[in-house]
Amino acid sequence: MAYTLEDEFGDIIGKARRGQNLSHSEIATAAGITEAELARMEQYTLKPTETQVFRLAEVLNLDGAKLLDIATEQWEPEPPQQTDDANLEVITISAPVGGWPVNAYLLICKATDDATIIDTAAHPELILEQLDARNVNPTTILLTHAHSDHTDGLSQLQTETGCETYIHKNEPKPQSNNKLHEVIHGDVLSVGELMVSVVNTPGHTTGGCSFLTQNVAFVGDAIFAGSVGGPNISYQDEIESVRDNLLSLPDIVRLFPGHGPSTTVGEEKLHNPFF
Repeated sequence: MAYTLEDEFGDIIGKARRGQNLSHSEIATAAGITEAELARMEQYTLKPTETQVFRLAEVLNLDGAKLLDIATEQWEPEPPQQTDDANLEVITISAPVGGWPVNAYLLICKATDDATIIDTAAHPELILEQLDARNVNPTTILLTHAHSDHTDGLSQLQTETGCETYIHKNEPKPQSNNKLHEVIHGDVLSVGELMVSVVNTPGHTTGGCSFLTQNVAFVGDAIFAGSVGGPNISYQDEIESVRDNLLSLPDIVRLFPGHGPSTTVGEEKLHNPFF
């Protein structure tokens, strides 16, 4: 099967090493490998042995069995099944930015045909095409974080749709035509008849947040299938906020990330080596 995860083995050990402020030398010495071997593993040019996977997992405080499944490409999340929830629909819009796919989403209230745009994937024209094709009414734009691959094109979307835009109070503010509405953990926004809760998931960015409604959550770059976003601000905050505010949700909640395939809380608890 084609391996679809956003992060490979090399990405995972690199993020864990950098997040814990550990050098190549420290990790290589503790794991009994050379610095050159570690560098090649992080660059995807050297596949680790099973013994090396478990040694690296121990040194990096990762789950060895889960890490081995990803290193040997033995796991990827099950694709979404037909939902019994007649109240909402999620449309994924994935397009390359700088050569790598980025996800934006439409969350549609099926009772009213109102929709919110979640992130932009830096391709506003694709979002506008989907809005027209589905004949839905965009009411808001929600931003999980301010990185350009998730917010470029925001001004065009604001102009074309007239939507107000919401972003976490602690997040740096992207270029915008209008004043951005600030939200905090626990705030609730409405999309038609859907109630969308704001959940803190910082660490990748200062004010990264997720948006939760019923059994779906839009998580930006806080967590990917089998991995996490780069802990640019705080590795500890990222791990703790994801564990406490996302992985504490029911197993059936589907997580829609900023990159890579969707997954579920249950699958991440079983397969994500960071937890």
